[in-house]
Amino acid sequence: MTPLPVDNTPRFKCFYTSVSHQHVTTIRGSSSPASFGSQMDVLFTALSPILYATSVDKVEYAPSSSNIFNPVTSGIEGNTYGSGAGSTAVAPYYYDFIGRSSGGRRVRFAIFGATILGLDYRFQPGEDANIDGAVLVPQASALDFLAIDGIKPTWYSYVNGGVSAYYQRKNRP
Repeated sequence: MTPLPVDNTPRFKCFYTSVSHQHVTTIRGSSSPASFGSQMDVLFTALSPILYATSVDKVEYAPSSSNIFNPVTSGIEGNTYGSGAGSTAVAPYYYDFIGRSSGGRRVRFAIFGATILGLDYRFQPGEDANIDGAVLVPQASALDFLAIDGIKPTWYSYVNGGVSAYYQRKNRP
């Protein structure tokens, strides 16, 4: 499959801090900043019971054909979710949402700050009500959470729990 340029679609970047590290989640979409912020609020709220303390720092937007991101007001800047400070040992934990467009393009995004990873690092439907509620957000979105080809993907009903190798290496002496 021929690679598509990274700037093929409009993108939002949501910067947030969890377990003393700032992270960024990039979501492809064309809704308004307020609509995007509302969807991210629902996502973070659903995950809140299984997140360490997480605060949204800022949201940026880049239109298609541009790699320049500018700050936008989405309404969630400064919002906090989850509880507990976490420790260096849990800084690498995240939830990974995965889908595929009808054009065959794989799409994924991760939210760091996970407090649990599941028994087999995968949350199947019905295994955790918080995950079930969170996965509904990209599944229900019409204008956001798109694949790189601009097509709304089929988001898988499971969510993977993961441990970032980058933070694992960073935490080693």
